[in-house]
Amino acid sequence: MGLITQGNNHIFICGMTRSGKTYFATRALSELPSGVLFINLQNADMPRRFIEVSADEADLEQIVDSLKSGAKINLTFPSSWGNNSIMAVIGYLSRQLLRQGFSEKKPIYIGYDECQALTKECLPDVRLVATRGLYLGCRAVFITQRPALADLTFYTQAAEHYIFQLGQGERGYFKEKGIDYDRCLELWQELGRHSYVFTDGFKIEGRKKV
Repeated sequence: MGLITQGNNHIFICGMTRSGKTYFATRALSELPSGVLFINLQNADMPRRFIEVSADEADLEQIVDSLKSGAKINLTFPSSWGNNSIMAVIGYLSRQLLRQGFSEKKPIYIGYDECQALTKECLPDVRLVATRGLYLGCRAVFITQRPALADLTFYTQAAEHYIFQLGQGERGYFKEKGIDYDRCLELWQELGRHSYVFTDGFKIEGRKKV
């Protein structure tokens, strides 16, 4: 289906709860020929192509080898873990993946689900992925239901935006990116539930549900 392009850029996917953004993101990532590490903070259902790996059993070398072979990894976290521990692991993996010899020609994708929830324990490392990752072969896919609360770096560094239905409270995000909220609202209403707006900074177009 080619739900997302494979250009050398970061991607930002947003939409309110049950708008279809996570379904879209996981299906799109499952189609890519590159390796994918999906950081699954909300235990979202994943396509069958994803291999579930619990963070308490994760081994960096095995993760890197799997990603190099094109594997799709669903990284989950034990319910007993505190938020600080989860964020520390996200930061560690983000930092280490930048050092593993991936390249623009042979990249991997890192999916940050609910990226507005990332905290200071990992933000510096995830920002590095956003600012230096493309050159080092790490393409980020930032996913959120509250884009106005997400770190500014995430959506300003993303070249492609897939925007599912959002409320008036997210106007700050639209203003920052120079996206016409009223035009998006027209397209969502015209195309119906689970439709989304795509923009790459040059065009804005409505697309029907997956």
